[in-house]
Amino acid sequence: MMKPSRKWSRAEVLQARGVMILGAALVLSACGSLEEASAPVEQVLSTAKQAAVCEDCEPGGGGGGGGPVPPHIEFFEGNNASQDSLGKVYLPPNGEFRSYDLTAAGTNIGIPNDEARSMVLRNIPPGTLIVLCDCPHSPVECLFTDRAYYKVWYETIVSKTIGSFETDLPSGENLAMSYWQHPWLSGSERVLDGKVSVIQVFAPGVPAEVVNSVGCDY
Repeated sequence: MMKPSRKWSRAEVLQARGVMILGAALVLSACGSLEEASAPVEQVLSTAKQAAVCEDCEPGGGGGGGGPVPPHIEFFEGNNASQDSLGKVYLPPNGEFRSYDLTAAGTNIGIPNDEARSMVLRNIPPGTLIVLCDCPHSPVECLFTDRAYYKVWYETIVSKTIGSFETDLPSGENLAMSYWQHPWLSGSERVLDGKVSVIQVFAPGVPAEVVNSVGCDY
């Protein structure tokens, strides 16, 4: 048989409430408000999440922060990615290509004609083809000028510097390079460093017949 519960006097009830209120006040005074107490935890979780999602990020502008680095090629004025950065070309969607005529005023991408001597590849996926051409001003003349082809084969290139457009790359590697020059019009000297007038970027999935039909023509 259960014993009847003891009735609390009014004084005891007020005393118990006072103890609870005092305890809560002490906790809040030591730790701050509930929102303030949870802020450090949320900040740690947010930082960890950003680090996990974005191990390779571009610095953010203005208010700070950053985001995942989109696949792009950055061109430089000097060899081995030296001197000024001339600008970037971003990879188009899969199955598409972009062709940029650097000699066309108002229609280029900010990269000056006949200035680029090197480039840096960042997060470029396998199957990407990059074509650089010393093409003066007409499609016919393009057929007789120097061209360099860069093809990514097996795995994504996170970051790689191409120090010169006139230098062959080692064979059998993930990035293959092929240089073409007209056998008698171009002479024996390679002349593509500082002579890039057309940039073409073919994303993975562009059919070979499309690549062959476009060439370095614009």
